[in-house]
Amino acid sequence: MASRYYLVFWSRRSTATVVPAATAAQARTRAHARHKAGYGTLLSARQANAADRRLIRKGAWVRRRKDGSSPQFGTAAARTVARRQRSRYRSWL
Repeated sequence: MASRYYLVFWSRRSTATVVPAATAAQARTRAHARHKAGYGTLLSARQANAADRRLIRKGAWVRRRKDGSSPQFGTAAARTVARRQRSRYRSWL
């Protein structure tokens, strides 16, 4: 079976944590093991889509917001907005 990846979202992080797991429940458990101070509570675990899986296999950083949008795919203006949003969370990372 091809490995599945889940994006785990935290309450006080602008982007998700990528976790290899077979199920969403397993992804939550594995994400808790990587939990760091300042991340806040675990909100959700969603399976990575095809575009995200390509980035993960390439070893690139996958950025997804809680609303499901991605600052990596889009206009320069959208990426600038995302950069500004990430810098708001910088103190917690």
